[in-house]
Amino acid sequence: MARITFKGLEEYEKKLSLLVKDTEQICGAAIYEGASIVADEIKAGIRSLPRKTGVTQKGLEDGFGISKLREDNGFYNVKLGFAGYNANGEPNVMMARIMESGTSKVPKHPFVRPAINRAKAAVQDKMAAVLDEEIEKRMK
Repeated sequence: MARITFKGLEEYEKKLSLLVKDTEQICGAAIYEGASIVADEIKAGIRSLPRKTGVTQKGLEDGFGISKLREDNGFYNVKLGFAGYNANGEPNVMMARIMESGTSKVPKHPFVRPAINRAKAAVQDKMAAVLDEEIEKRMK
């Protein structure tokens, strides 16, 4: 946990104002670090999909990405998702949904939810460490 030491109220106020000014950069650094861990786990899940499903794994992996940082009502976030089309001309987002949930003809092969569950603890630890590091940098 980041630690702030100060000698007087004016110094404390100045340090807090520095944090407020850099909120987007501080939060953004932590969010992107966490999102990259989840993205790596999801890509590993894509590579583990059975070949017999007919899903082009390369298309899913190439179409997977992380959006730019956004602020929504005071909350910073990024989205991880699928875009584009695979080699067969099918939307990657549709194929990912079919693999994750299944259809009447295709059994489900979840790869997103298990990846998120596997990455959760590592993401929380990494984001906390990055936040502490970013706050320490600005407090000196």
